[in-house]
Amino acid sequence: MSKAPIRFRTQLLCNDPRLGLWFQIPARFIREWGLTQTTTVEGSINGHPLGRRAIKDSGPKTDDWYMGLTKPITNAIGGREGDEVEIELWLSDMTLPPEMTARMNSDAAYARAWEALKPNHQRAAIEHYLEAKTPAGRTARLEKISRSIKARGAKA
Repeated sequence: MSKAPIRFRTQLLCNDPRLGLWFQIPARFIREWGLTQTTTVEGSINGHPLGRRAIKDSGPKTDDWYMGLTKPITNAIGGREGDEVEIELWLSDMTLPPEMTARMNSDAAYARAWEALKPNHQRAAIEHYLEAKTPAGRTARLEKISRSIKARGAKA
């Protein structure tokens, strides 16, 4: 299983103008990476940074996966349906941030609730935490994540 960056050319697609543009990621790359669930990647499209974005399974009709593009990214590249684009992607570092690790070590209820989460929910929580722009924002998000997952664990 390779974790090396992937590079390919593809076309921008649009099934519904309300949902924006997207592109397919060829199945051969997904197999090389050994992916089985929604995964966070980073990369670029036509040299423009994508930031941390999710790639998802396209469903039972194809082995290809896809990535939806936000309007700001679409506007930045001047993208239109049918345009050919150059894509570079690599797997994001999904190491648990130190503050979340410290919370797990100091709060047993948080640690139990975290371990009970499905991998996609853990990924989403990490992404939500990392999106905060300031230390105070990260602290507030960690508190919210903690309350949320503990409440979810209490209902189970």
